[in-house]
Amino acid sequence: MLELFLSIYLGIGFLLVAVGPVPERIAREVKDARGTLLSNFVLKREQPSEVKLLFFRIAISIGFIILWPFFTWGIIKDHKDRNTVSDNLKEKSNGLWFSYMGGHGTVICQDCDHSEEVTSFIHGFDASSSGFQCQGCGKFSSITSEELAKANQLPKNLLCECGGNLEREKVIFCPNCESKNLIYEMQYIT
Repeated sequence: MLELFLSIYLGIGFLLVAVGPVPERIAREVKDARGTLLSNFVLKREQPSEVKLLFFRIAISIGFIILWPFFTWGIIKDHKDRNTVSDNLKEKSNGLWFSYMGGHGTVICQDCDHSEEVTSFIHGFDASSSGFQCQGCGKFSSITSEELAKANQLPKNLLCECGGNLEREKVIFCPNCESKNLIYEMQYIT
């Protein structure tokens, strides 16, 4: 009975090392151990030989096979977190976002040539203005906070006069044709 349990336990360990996020994590650890030219120069060390890196990979794999219940949750969580960050970066890289624009400037649509002045974020000594876009009609709005400390504490459910939600955390779109193919030309920043 003990042999069966041990065989199943080690079989699961081998399976986890062969598929899923574990091989990716092991490859990342080996890559980090290899270092870069700059990190090796700064640390005043030679790059490890491929034989040493192979033994390192084998040692990590054997350690995981033996202790997989202790590492699995952390590796799966790390994999999930990396995928979430990757998805967020992909989403953020498509289009203009208020959080990546500064100051006051002009948004220009590359598809219909519509242009409009927009405030992304400007501030003075005791007040700030933050830009928003209505998700219903596309109208741009600027909301001023009388105290700098309250600039990030604006209510989450701001409404446009058309009834649509004013958003700062969504991709900006053209109010004329709803294209997301926009450029931003900043005029000034404070």
